[in-house]
Amino acid sequence: MTEIEVNLNCPIFGEPGRTATFAYPIGLGAAGTTPLSIGSAAIGIDFTGTYTGNVIDFSDVTIAPTGSNGPCLIRAGTYASPIDLGVDEDQSGLIRLYTTTQAGGTSYDRGVFACAKTTNTKGVFPIAGLAEVNAIASGAGPNKVQAAQFISHLNSATAKLATLGGDTTAGMYGAWLKVTSEVGSVAASGSRVAAVWVDNQMNGTVSGEEFGIFASCGGTKVDSFIGFNTTGAGWTNFVSFDDTSYDQDPIGTATIDSGTQDKYLKVSLNGTAYGIAMYAI
Repeated sequence: MTEIEVNLNCPIFGEPGRTATFAYPIGLGAAGTTPLSIGSAAIGIDFTGTYTGNVIDFSDVTIAPTGSNGPCLIRAGTYASPIDLGVDEDQSGLIRLYTTTQAGGTSYDRGVFACAKTTNTKGVFPIAGLAEVNAIASGAGPNKVQAAQFISHLNSATAKLATLGGDTTAGMYGAWLKVTSEVGSVAASGSRVAAVWVDNQMNGTVSGEEFGIFASCGGTKVDSFIGFNTTGAGWTNFVSFDDTSYDQDPIGTATIDSGTQDKYLKVSLNGTAYGIAMYAI
């Protein structure tokens, strides 16, 4: 049963200025139909007021997956028939979410949170994105193709970032990428675990630059390209090349017996500066 609030400020009910709540079952269409269709309008559905529960709740819904074009809780187009954003050059998008808070304390708000669990062999990807450039009818194509963009911004001259204060999870990062496991769990022999997978698969002509990692900086001088901190046993090696890569460029296999050592990579070990020699070869 679902309660319906009816506004009695209507000649049909004859009692202006009153509302009443009735408990009636709502049945919107049969299976395979579209029970509610909203046509062209400035706003399709407008939610107002204060809610003590979820504004939209799918908790009791069960879907039967059939593939990427199968049923979803929320769908906007398909891979073959995406939503057409037209030819207007101005920014657009499918979903934009903005929040603000003035609360104090040590908690936090999440704009979007997704959790995908598994108890069997099926893989889980809580969030996935594909930025795809298809056939270009004319022109040079876009110069911005980014599957994900994450920005943390101190957006004011009076904005502040508090000290870590002993909290190893604190800090300002564009992204926090973490893999973790509980004591007793097993990553099988031959498996692979990494917090970041950098995968270059450019099979076409790359006349410009290509990197596994591209780093840039501006503003104040950065302390280091990579910062290391550990609460465990640390790292066995700084870099590891497996049997598919140890004999490939840029690995040199002979002793340097020529050239001039006139450069070095600066490394800080617990605050003391060291140099890794570099030879012009």
